[in-house]
Amino acid sequence: MQYSDLHIHSRYSDGTLWPEEIVSIASKKGVKCISITDHDTIESQYALQELESNSIRIIPGVELSTEYEEKEIHILGYFIEIDNKELNQAFDQVKLSRRDRAVQIINKLNELGLNVSFDEISTETTSIGRPHIAKLLVEKGYAKSVKEAFQHYLIKGKPAYVDRYKIHYKQALKLISNANGIPVLAHPGEIYKGISLEELVKEFKVYGLKGLEVFHPSHSSREANDYYNLAKKYSLAITGGSDCHGVYVREDLLIGTVGIDENLTNKFLRTKIK
Repeated sequence: MQYSDLHIHSRYSDGTLWPEEIVSIASKKGVKCISITDHDTIESQYALQELESNSIRIIPGVELSTEYEEKEIHILGYFIEIDNKELNQAFDQVKLSRRDRAVQIINKLNELGLNVSFDEISTETTSIGRPHIAKLLVEKGYAKSVKEAFQHYLIKGKPAYVDRYKIHYKQALKLISNANGIPVLAHPGEIYKGISLEELVKEFKVYGLKGLEVFHPSHSSREANDYYNLAKKYSLAITGGSDCHGVYVREDLLIGTVGIDENLTNKFLRTKIK
């Protein structure tokens, strides 16, 4: 079990656990530091403010979906000030775009003969995503699983796919920095292989990049070692996390299974002080 897990998703985006459940599970497992990094929303951070936990440190976080050379790149933001006006305005825009996208997907599904409606989408949050629509398709019997719903209808190239609005990477780095946060490049192993990671890191650093997610379930030991050396080369903070979305999404991506040790955690915490 890792000392810190700095990449976890809650039900406020596309996870299956509420923030209080995440804190409870992490505490029981002996994880000492966590960050809930929901996609393009900080709603979970308000819920976390109401929790009291003496056994675990909670770092405010978010994961932004950004655009770079027409490819999607994710940037994690840590220690963000959640009442930052500029940041919240950006999330409001993303929220509206997600709703519009969901309506378009539902319309495409209707054109395919599937009897589903926007009002049937089950989510207790305002951040609507494809996983919510996939669950609806399972509930209505149009797919046997969320994975099958994605493969048949919702991924790029399939009949109900709709591209989504993404913040430009320069804007995302600026938003996080202006909210006194630390921008970290998420899961570099998942970045499109036609992009030079080192060139991307060099460019992103010019616009405020401060860290690299070295440890992630999608990274092999060799990749993690390469990313570790790359982070050292460019004086970037090293982070890591399980990218846990909950047991119903990926049973092998559980809280604390991937992350960073106490030494790297302390180094990362010192990054905020600099």
